[in-house]
Amino acid sequence: MRKFVSIILLSLSIITLIACTKNKQQSLDGEYYWISSERNELAFTIKGDNASIEHGEADSFTINKKKNTIELTGKNIASRSEDYSFKEGVFSVDISGVKHDYYLKDSEEYNNALKQYGYK
Repeated sequence: MRKFVSIILLSLSIITLIACTKNKQQSLDGEYYWISSERNELAFTIKGDNASIEHGEADSFTINKKKNTIELTGKNIASRSEDYSFKEGVFSVDISGVKHDYYLKDSEEYNNALKQYGYK
């Protein structure tokens, strides 16, 4: 009987752990800035799975969080897919022909980049 109860408790623990892990996707929503020694400008804004791009050939992109890809679309480009990574407020992706880091406004990394390049 003890083994049976132990197996049931272990099974419930595993199910709970799996359920919590799947629901823990971090929201990407917000404004993302391209910060460097030459610029500090809004690059794009993400809401849900869609983003609007401020400047460039592409007008927008759609995010596939399961595959960590974006699908760029716009009047002046052929649709294309790019891989992205997101860690601690930094969205790394190629939306303009070169991969850059874009900083989520008000994140710790955003504030560090502003200080690093002399904007604060």
